[in-house]
Amino acid sequence: MNLVIAPAGDKSLHYKWVEGEPNFEMVLLYYGDDKEIAKSYTKHTPHVYAAKGFKWWLIKSFVEDNLDWISQFEYIWFPDDDVEINTEDINKLFKVAKQHKLWLCQPALLGYASHNITLPCENSLLRYTNFVEVMSPLMNLDTLLKLKETFDVNYSSWGLDGVWPYLLGHPQDKIAIIDSVRMIHTKPPKSPELYSKIPHSLEYDTNLAFEKYTDGLSFPHIEYTQIPL
Repeated sequence: MNLVIAPAGDKSLHYKWVEGEPNFEMVLLYYGDDKEIAKSYTKHTPHVYAAKGFKWWLIKSFVEDNLDWISQFEYIWFPDDDVEINTEDINKLFKVAKQHKLWLCQPALLGYASHNITLPCENSLLRYTNFVEVMSPLMNLDTLLKLKETFDVNYSSWGLDGVWPYLLGHPQDKIAIIDSVRMIHTKPPKSPELYSKIPHSLEYDTNLAFEKYTDGLSFPHIEYTQIPL
């Protein structure tokens, strides 16, 4: 069984994720203030909950409060609400992850991108890497249980995508970018409204994650092996 958990604002693109025939359930953590919009989201899923805060703080709180229910799912995807992708591709994402027994992965990224390693490679099914971005990671249940304690180490979540592979032991065949599935990031990655709520610099915020979990070490992005289509 598969699950999507996503914080969702007033302009969330989650409705595109379920226009087809999803092989997953979906939880929306509504962080807006319009009760009518929140009510309208129940057309897409019965699991809509009001929540305020930073993305990974909200996810950690929901996971810990609903751990028995979440534990029935094999894979859980955590996309930003400005990611555009259709149902068929999300279904394929779960399928590829399961077929290759991945611990942590994401679709390749089009649109606004911050890291070249996440851009798609043609004629590739997937690339094993040491990096999956915090924007939209897919985790198996065991990985979620191992990593959830890190979700609120800082405000921005910057740095977590370097911490997670380290905590998983930097395996060379369990973390991947799925090139055969693409998502579009529809907005620039830096949100002035969001980051204005952080009480210190983004550099300091990022370092909080590395100092706590990697003794201050950061790691260059590596592609280990590519599996062709």
